[in-house]
Amino acid sequence: METAKFCEGCGTALPASQPVKETKSSSGGVMGWWNSQGSGVKALSIIGVCCVGLILIIGVMALITPDTTTNTTTSTSPSSSTPATDTSSSDSSVTSATTGQEQAAKMAQSYLNTQSFSRSGLIKQLKYEGFTQEEAEYGVDKTGADWNKQAAKMAQSYLNTQSFSRSGLIEQLEYEGFTSQQAEYGVQAVGL
Repeated sequence: METAKFCEGCGTALPASQPVKETKSSSGGVMGWWNSQGSGVKALSIIGVCCVGLILIIGVMALITPDTTTNTTTSTSPSSSTPATDTSSSDSSVTSATTGQEQAAKMAQSYLNTQSFSRSGLIKQLKYEGFTQEEAEYGVDKTGADWNKQAAKMAQSYLNTQSFSRSGLIEQLEYEGFTSQQAEYGVQAVGL
């Protein structure tokens, strides 16, 4: 680069030993980097910063929002996960449901609201979901489901997608866990 004898900006004479400063601004740091980037890099950078911000917000919200699936009671009374019996009565069958049993009942009802099950099939499903045998049985029995109607609903569901003989459909319902009487009822209810 040549040195000029006059300042290009203002026209003042310069001493010969002083170099002419560039008039083109090239600042360093973040702004220099930002200004040197194309629009694609800028767009991706903005999206990345927004994503990181969103993840941080969700993380903070998860930390400050109470978890509604856990029991945070700190009382010194007996735990709600153990059944409390009425010791003043000679009838020891009076118990309150454990949290696990209540949750099993809710899940059992949720399943029955959307699909049909036999009693044993629903117990197996609840056990698969992680409930104990006792919790699953309690939950299934708490629904008060009519297993004959459940057999009829399942029979109709099968007939909506496949063809069956009467004996074949009875056999399928029994395989699903219905008793032979429930299977007979279900098949008769759908007209086979």
